[in-house]
Amino acid sequence: MTDEARRASYASLGAFIAPLIYGLSAGVFFYPFSELSVAGAALGFACVGALLAIPLARTRLRTPVIALLGVLGVLAAGGLHGTLDDALWFSRVFGPAQALLLANLIGASVASLACSTSLRTLALRRRIFSLLEVLFVGAAFAELVVAHRFGAINRPFELADSIIAQGGDPTVALLLIGALSGALVITLLLQERSFWRSLLHLTLALCLLLLVFSSTRLLGLPSPPAGASGLGLRPNDKPSQNEQNAHGQQKPKDGKSDNERLEFRDNYDSQGRQVPLAVVLLHDDYSAPTGMYYFRQTAFSQYNGKRLVSATLGGVDTDIAPAFVTQDTQLTPVPNVNGERVQLDTTVALLADHTRPFALESAERISPLRNPDSSRFRRVYRVTSSALSTKPSTFVGRPVGDRAWSPEVLAHYTDAPKDPRYKKLADEILGSMRPELAADPAARALAVSFWLSREGTYSLKSGHAQAEDPTADFLFGDRIGYCVHFAHAAVYLMRTMGVPARVGAGYVVDEAARQGGSSILLTGANSHAWPEFYVDGVGWVIDDVSPARSLDAAPPPPDPDLQRLLGEMARGLKPMPAGSERPLEPILASVRAFRDALVRGVGLLAFLLLALLYLIKLWRRVAPVFAGSSLSRVGYRAELDRLAEVSLHRGFGETREAFAARVAREAPSFRRLTERHLAVAFSAQGAVDPEELRGLRRKVARELRGGVSWQRRWLGALVPWSWLRSK
Repeated sequence: MTDEARRASYASLGAFIAPLIYGLSAGVFFYPFSELSVAGAALGFACVGALLAIPLARTRLRTPVIALLGVLGVLAAGGLHGTLDDALWFSRVFGPAQALLLANLIGASVASLACSTSLRTLALRRRIFSLLEVLFVGAAFAELVVAHRFGAINRPFELADSIIAQGGDPTVALLLIGALSGALVITLLLQERSFWRSLLHLTLALCLLLLVFSSTRLLGLPSPPAGASGLGLRPNDKPSQNEQNAHGQQKPKDGKSDNERLEFRDNYDSQGRQVPLAVVLLHDDYSAPTGMYYFRQTAFSQYNGKRLVSATLGGVDTDIAPAFVTQDTQLTPVPNVNGERVQLDTTVALLADHTRPFALESAERISPLRNPDSSRFRRVYRVTSSALSTKPSTFVGRPVGDRAWSPEVLAHYTDAPKDPRYKKLADEILGSMRPELAADPAARALAVSFWLSREGTYSLKSGHAQAEDPTADFLFGDRIGYCVHFAHAAVYLMRTMGVPARVGAGYVVDEAARQGGSSILLTGANSHAWPEFYVDGVGWVIDDVSPARSLDAAPPPPDPDLQRLLGEMARGLKPMPAGSERPLEPILASVRAFRDALVRGVGLLAFLLLALLYLIKLWRRVAPVFAGSSLSRVGYRAELDRLAEVSLHRGFGETREAFAARVAREAPSFRRLTERHLAVAFSAQGAVDPEELRGLRRKVARELRGGVSWQRRWLGALVPWSWLRSK
């Protein structure tokens, strides 16, 4: 087959395959959004657009104009869809349901037609725009499974439901979808008319797949950002931007890690807040008196002069489990003198790593459980909790603190900032109370939370972290902040009034989130910090602040289907024998180590290969400087490399003279350089004037600088394997 025939076959194959790939990608993209008919229309119009691109690419219409028309077409599709969707006349003519379907159909069709026509035309004009085609295919298939990627393993429903019903893992099916996407991308790239360009693109696609494999959790739920809550609930391997010192060191000035203190953050990043973190199974029918379930994991009670951190004093915060246990463990009993507490059993299955176990309010006993699915759950345990059965207001008139506390412990729980503004505000709050209540410590604590709820405004976009005392900047400033600010302010004011208080941290969930079942799904949005004060004979009482005003939208409720599904996965757990280890952990560790070693080995090999290619390319370019009698050969070779960098290389069966004539428009002097090289290689002439050769090489370089854009030249210079195309 001749070179022209080969190119013609490539073109005909591309003309047939590309519309199919565009159509399939558009159909997959619109499938989750609307009815099947809309996805079918998008598929058809995308195919038509890819076919229309063939004659459009041959017109004199400028490439930037085509790109602009494509963008305008997509915007017009969105505007047309919105207009028809809101038009009353359209709804009256076709009926509400049919009007919505037609609006979606028209919008998807116009958008698919505009996008596929412009992208395919750009790719036919210049092969560099094939990367946009790859992005289009990748985005379409990524959108199909994006919900699953962020923890919703029951999405998309049409795919996941049947697989889960059979006891399978939808992740495997999603990996097959990814493989199909990769096959389409590779097929799209292999339409290149050059074998070397096709091989290059195939190599890049394989490198991309390797990168995805090495950086993605293929099975199980995705890992949320480490320590993303800033509440010390999950491991954090890097400090916040606000806590780095001037030298960029990671250890804060107070000597505490991020897991031992609460972070004050400006413009709190809520990324990953909807990723599932744990599922809790309630073994008892318990209704929280406040309507909220509080899962306490840690507490911050030691004032260090700027904020509250985890305690270093012995004998305090003994109700907090210090770490995960490997056998059945009894914790410090919680006071329950008058029966205001009830004992509850819960099973907790963690979907993400945590620094320590959490429990429904106060934990009394923790038992590790065997993990039923290590690909889903990081750790499972059973906990016996002691939870309040009455509201905090019932403790008015009861003494606070514990008679058994030493003066040192009491001072620990009442230590507060010395800023006189706290005392002044505390006196103002007390002055607004009835005299008989102002003298009651429990009523004082409740008054503080009520006042902050009335006067404060909730927002994650606060700006107090840079202040010397972030809590004072919040409390005596705009009073706009999130739970860390409110919890600190409440505890400081309670302590100023003489009430032993601390900040608790963990998760809070509305009781309505149970959806009538026994499972509760916890996400990053449930991370919370709250104030609590100590009542004699009762223990720590949660007295949360609920700001009446909020500048942020409330997080969406948990997906009931996902909550039910994860709850079912976590059931049927058996107690783990004391001292037993997970038998598969060594094997899993070996597999992870092998994967890491493989990734590092492949990465090192790729680095060495790139380094070798660059060294060879550099040597071929500078070799004429050191050449003697071989100057005509190595000098000619160096200019061939320079031409190859801008995609000018000799075709299959093309003579050197014909190639020199073909590139004469970009580099006229290359024809003379070719003649001098051939004169040495195929004649009796043994050498040529070195100065003449060097002059011709300089002319070729100068002509390429004038005839080829600098972007194209620099891009070619950065490609390490461009010299492989020289011949």
